[in-house]
Amino acid sequence: MKSRIAFATTAALALSACGADPETLLARARGEFAAHQYKAAQLDLAEVLKARAGDPAALELHARTALALGDGETARASLQKLAPARRPADHALLLGEAALLRRDAAAAEQAAAADQSAEAWRVRAMAALLRGDDAAAETAFAKGEGAPGPQARLLADHARQRLHQNDLPGAGALIARALKADPGSLDARLMEARLAVATGDLGRAITLYDGISQAWPGNLAALTGKAAVLGDLGRIKEMKQVLAQAETAGVNAADLAWLQARAAAADNNWQGAREILQANETQLAGRTEVALLYAQVLTKLGQPEQARARLEPALTKNPGDPALRRALAEAALAAGDARGAVAALRPLAAQPTASSADLRLLASAAAKAGEPDAAALAQRAKFPTPQELARTLADADTALKARNWGNAIAAYEKILAVTDGRNPLVLNNMAYAQGEVGNRQVALGYALRALKEAPKNPSVMDTVGWLLVQTGGDRARALALLRAAAAAAPQNPAIRQHLAAAERS
Repeated sequence: MKSRIAFATTAALALSACGADPETLLARARGEFAAHQYKAAQLDLAEVLKARAGDPAALELHARTALALGDGETARASLQKLAPARRPADHALLLGEAALLRRDAAAAEQAAAADQSAEAWRVRAMAALLRGDDAAAETAFAKGEGAPGPQARLLADHARQRLHQNDLPGAGALIARALKADPGSLDARLMEARLAVATGDLGRAITLYDGISQAWPGNLAALTGKAAVLGDLGRIKEMKQVLAQAETAGVNAADLAWLQARAAAADNNWQGAREILQANETQLAGRTEVALLYAQVLTKLGQPEQARARLEPALTKNPGDPALRRALAEAALAAGDARGAVAALRPLAAQPTASSADLRLLASAAAKAGEPDAAALAQRAKFPTPQELARTLADADTALKARNWGNAIAAYEKILAVTDGRNPLVLNNMAYAQGEVGNRQVALGYALRALKEAPKNPSVMDTVGWLLVQTGGDRARALALLRAAAAAAPQNPAIRQHLAAAERS
């Protein structure tokens, strides 16, 4: 099942072009391009080129529009039709960009060979990355920073590479420079949102992706980026709404297919998820997260041996990946191979920080396999190890202070899963983190649980009161809680601000 195209929308736009003369359509396409409405511009330009196949202005704009839509083949075709005397000054660089989109590193380098601008060095750097030569890419990025011409895209692409290397501070510094060089750079703004995701500031990431979508309607990277964050937050209904918008962009991309499969799996639509993954298998090949989801789907569909066949190559490449080991163990158990499950899980259990969930799964497999240490494993799995709990608490605290809401939520979920779930500090912190990513109703649930355990704690009363205000809940109760919190902690500025805002509303 591939991405659907909104034929009705396309048809309506095409009909609106009927009857207009080529010059009018070309002028309209220029306005649409300037407004980042690339699909509309592409449709109008197609009509112009039907009437005037060799029009250099239409061909150039058609190529630029194709590049904006990520279509390197169409861009190359239009650029090659331009007569030498009518080519724009950046013709060679446009060809280079088209080659990058086609993943043709040699053609990209050849196109940029005679140019020494910052943009040419960016093309060389990206071509080097396509070839897998990170050192050559770093050299090209560095030379580009000292070259003439606009540098925002070069800096943004360099930031993308640093992010890929998990150098978050380096990526952040490059993104800041890119935005300073050009605050309206699409590449820089997308990287700003991706950095927010990488640092766990998921609420900010959604806001940033929304801003990009408003300025660049139908931008697939922004839509799929937002959908991915919503999926991570468990907001599947909202994720599906964003994916529906992405589908109307008329572009079938691997990232979109991957997210559609994730959404189907989240709805327990295992057959639908499999159909999507199967139809896009070539584009999604080599991605560990895809192999993991595919295997989980196959296990759910009663085909655990196929799941194991997909997981084993991925685990060979990433032997330390706990998610792959868990999925392999679950597939082995579904296939009736308890010993195989034990073999997959033992490396995880050998670590002093092994999670209780992994130990429980191992203990269950060991019992089925008749392993001599099955009883000892079951006893160990009853309670979290002190090392595991201390590490997870430290991770949660660090993430909360760094505003890494995604990691904080994951850590608090682990703590609540392996304890009695009644610690008011953990519950209150989880509520705070959930509220910061926009999951306010979920946050309120955690805050109310914390209030039940610590009804006189000012921080807990403040959290519940403020969330009641934000969710439109019981205003009288919200005010009573905030006033009680302010009386108990008169020096706390956040509580005073919340109370003042609640009284004004």
